[in-house]
Amino acid sequence: MKGLYIHIPFCNTICSYCDFPKQMAKAEAKEQYIHSLLKELDSYDLNPSEIRSVYIGGGTPNALSISLLEQLFRRLDPILKKAEENTIEINAELLTEEQAALFHTYHINRISIGVQTFQDNLLKVIHRHHTQDLVTNAIQILQNNHIHNINLDMIFGIPTQTMEQLKADIDIVLTLPITHLSYYSLILEEKTLLDYQIKHGQLEMPEDDYVADMYDYLYQRFKTTAFRHYEISNYAKEGYTSIHNLGYWNAEEYIGIGASAAGYINHVRYQNEAVLSKYYDHRIAVQEEISTKESKQEFMMLGLRKIDGIQIDEYFNRFKTYPNQDFEIDKLESLGLISTKNGIIKLKEDKIFISNLVFEMFVG
Repeated sequence: MKGLYIHIPFCNTICSYCDFPKQMAKAEAKEQYIHSLLKELDSYDLNPSEIRSVYIGGGTPNALSISLLEQLFRRLDPILKKAEENTIEINAELLTEEQAALFHTYHINRISIGVQTFQDNLLKVIHRHHTQDLVTNAIQILQNNHIHNINLDMIFGIPTQTMEQLKADIDIVLTLPITHLSYYSLILEEKTLLDYQIKHGQLEMPEDDYVADMYDYLYQRFKTTAFRHYEISNYAKEGYTSIHNLGYWNAEEYIGIGASAAGYINHVRYQNEAVLSKYYDHRIAVQEEISTKESKQEFMMLGLRKIDGIQIDEYFNRFKTYPNQDFEIDKLESLGLISTKNGIIKLKEDKIFISNLVFEMFVG
């Protein structure tokens, strides 16, 4: 079973921190893109029974018109009917009753709303345009249309953000009827507006220790709620872990459709061109075969993102070797970075925030 990712690179406005391939575009450009995207989709001749999950991301997919959304959904319909989980990312301020009804008609059963924060001054810093009322209203519209599996994407470590503002955001989140929460530490990406502002002294990124304190507060706070911490940046209520994202963390195969989308099939990873003119011309930018060594490294690094860790037997079933034959597991354990118990390898609880430093030890 595979995941299917579809990239929609259009936004109505551009967030200051975002480096995902996206653009503001006219209706004609969006029509051309969907036409090409559907041609790419057809080229795979997918068997609906082989697709476990569909994820339509961006950009802002609900920046598309109703007619273009329906064109996309209609072509995907045989797959959407059979898949366990079908997600689309949206911006709350763009959601309409007509969109939500269309989602339900075409078996979209999970929505991810880009929120990042509810604090007005922080929304201005990152160039977001929703309000708390718009988010609440969007959730109500989705529920009115029988969609109840709802994720919020949130960010901490925003320039000027205080611990009190983080606590206020979480207080609001916990009042909302949602099932899943993704809470990411803001990463400063090159060639973004925020990167420019930081380099020119207009804003300052918070100190690492302060961001670590924020993460610890999140981690401890959600222990007392119905949300279970199941991946470094993800929390879910019982029965609502993300099937699609777990496919990535389990190093399973996936197909990527659209400009800049990546895929991993039969030990080959590819990425499509991000620039639309190049995507229309020859589509694939990079393609490489992944060696067994690289597959083992990725399995460990992705698997250790899961709070429950990696099953040693699962590693053996896939590679016919054990992790301690391929990596310095004993050394990592003696350093207090990981634990090995009952056939499971996982990050130590107090090392989750510095997980990237641990992952680097699996490369080389």
